[in-house]
Amino acid sequence: MKFVRICKNCGRAIETDFLYCPWCGIKKSDSLNESDLSDELFNKLEEKQFIGIERRINELSEKLDELEKSFDSFLSI
Repeated sequence: MKFVRICKNCGRAIETDFLYCPWCGIKKSDSLNESDLSDELFNKLEEKQFIGIERRINELSEKLDELEKSFDSFLSI
């Protein structure tokens, strides 16, 4: 098994002997230690999760508005 690390830019796993990330192309940086990298990665993941949840809430809110309009038109018949 080859050793892997996490790309600081895209968060994907890459082999430690790679000079560039094969996924996003950013040059590997040795300046960040592993705990800094993991903190940065989890912050990015948390941000993406929050954006996804917010988007889903907006979609559900729009569907609820549509259902309320349909229900109101049904009651007016």
